[in-house]
Amino acid sequence: MGSGRYSWVTDLRPVAIDGLLHFGLKREERDPHEGEHKFELMDSGDKPYSEIVGQLESTIEGPLSDLEIMRIDLCADMFGIPIDWFFNRLRVKFKRIAHEIGTLKAQRIGKLGIQTLSSGKRPNIFRAYDKVAEYRKQLRDRKRKKSCDADEITLESEFGVSDKAVITRLEQQIGGSRIPAEIGHFARLSRLPEFNPFRRIEILNGTAARVPTIRECDFGKWLMGTRLRELQDEMGIQQFHRWLSSHSNGNSARWRRDYSEFLQPNGDDLVTADTVFQTYRQSVMKQLAA
Repeated sequence: MGSGRYSWVTDLRPVAIDGLLHFGLKREERDPHEGEHKFELMDSGDKPYSEIVGQLESTIEGPLSDLEIMRIDLCADMFGIPIDWFFNRLRVKFKRIAHEIGTLKAQRIGKLGIQTLSSGKRPNIFRAYDKVAEYRKQLRDRKRKKSCDADEITLESEFGVSDKAVITRLEQQIGGSRIPAEIGHFARLSRLPEFNPFRRIEILNGTAARVPTIRECDFGKWLMGTRLRELQDEMGIQQFHRWLSSHSNGNSARWRRDYSEFLQPNGDDLVTADTVFQTYRQSVMKQLAA
């Protein structure tokens, strides 16, 4: 079929290759030996490294080590931790764009909760989202497409998770010129276990089980602290920090320090940034070894 940026694109799945081949990049004065075509591998996160190599060798003529990475999504699945736990704890440093996708703020109070948090923009974007909610959406799509005579399909049969599972996926999507040189070629994917895609995330520790009372601080501080707390709960930690910085002449750190007792996150400390990296690292090592 035709393609916007390429001369044509073809689906290789009918010939047992799980990917799309984009052929002939359209651009003026193109170097005929560099960047002409793109191979888009489907569901690469579910495939062992040996299968990925086999799929590429079945499609591409020439050494795989010459292939440049155009986009890579690196993730860690945190089992048993809901997405709303991260809402007032997760912050991405140096990101000017942060927003909430999915369930609206008014609906966040209900049973559905927050579905996705994101920061940044393409080609470099960080997401935290409810993975089981994504599985359920995919399951609904598959049920609509399956024949009436087919066996009943479930989350367990299709994705290997129970209906009561709780999984939050933290994901760093990197593309184009933002891909670091140390992982920029296919031959360098062996370095992924030592590459930390989550080095810019912060997960705040602490618990808000006890907020200071009026008797423990003056009325003005209590009033200001409780209002700041309400705004943080409404916005989430990432958006609140940006808002506070823009309205305090860049003195956000001082305000957060002065009112730190009021701004402690809710709930128990379940995850740290290092926990996320180690989870990602173990997953990547397992995939590369297979």
